[in-house]
Amino acid sequence: MGEGREPNASGGAGDPATPFPTAPQGRLSNALFWVLWFMVRLALRLYCRFRVEGELPQGAYVVAANHASFFDPIVLGAAVPRRVVFLMTEVVYRSRTMGWFYRWNRAIPLSTRFPNRESMRVARQALKRGRAVGIYPEGGISRDGKPLLGSPGAVSLVLNEGVPIIPVGLVGTHGLLPPGAVFPRPCRVTVRFGKPITPAELAAVPGGRRERLQGATKLIMARIAELTGHEPREAELERAFTESA
Repeated sequence: MGEGREPNASGGAGDPATPFPTAPQGRLSNALFWVLWFMVRLALRLYCRFRVEGELPQGAYVVAANHASFFDPIVLGAAVPRRVVFLMTEVVYRSRTMGWFYRWNRAIPLSTRFPNRESMRVARQALKRGRAVGIYPEGGISRDGKPLLGSPGAVSLVLNEGVPIIPVGLVGTHGLLPPGAVFPRPCRVTVRFGKPITPAELAAVPGGRRERLQGATKLIMARIAELTGHEPREAELERAFTESA
């Protein structure tokens, strides 16, 4: 549960003009993190009747969750009993209310305007050091609380890394802090950890790299949607296309 050293990076989100911190957290930072972790978890239990379902493995892994609120990294972080390295879009990373926390916690921003080679390198190094990495395969925040189409970009990080992917269903966070809201609202929140998707399952996805990436993304999104109680957006579109044909 301790912190590993992260490589230095000259620029974040693919843009040299927007650096992100990658230096290792010291003892004081780690101690403060655990104080905040317990406080946030307690606050969520009192305010949101916070529940965590399922178990997590040891060692390096990736937690892949649906994304319906700016508060999602806080909720998911409170559910994982270790410090998670989150990949997140620049919009979330620069949030006025929570941006300071994400930067302090060494989150990794992903750009929609520039290549993300440096961000991906830092994330891969974290996995090699046995860390837990958090991703949101949708690549954006859902406006209606239902899963969006999966984006292969974040999945490409872990396709060949040899670590399990833990699908996660965040239930209730859209009501807790929907897009546009400033203050959290009382709402029951549940975090559901699903069965790990093993490297062998990912390796069994047929096709070339592009097809494997699309197939792996579809598999991950289907597992996440199942945990949230919603139909995968991919399946919804396929059904609509079939019915209109």
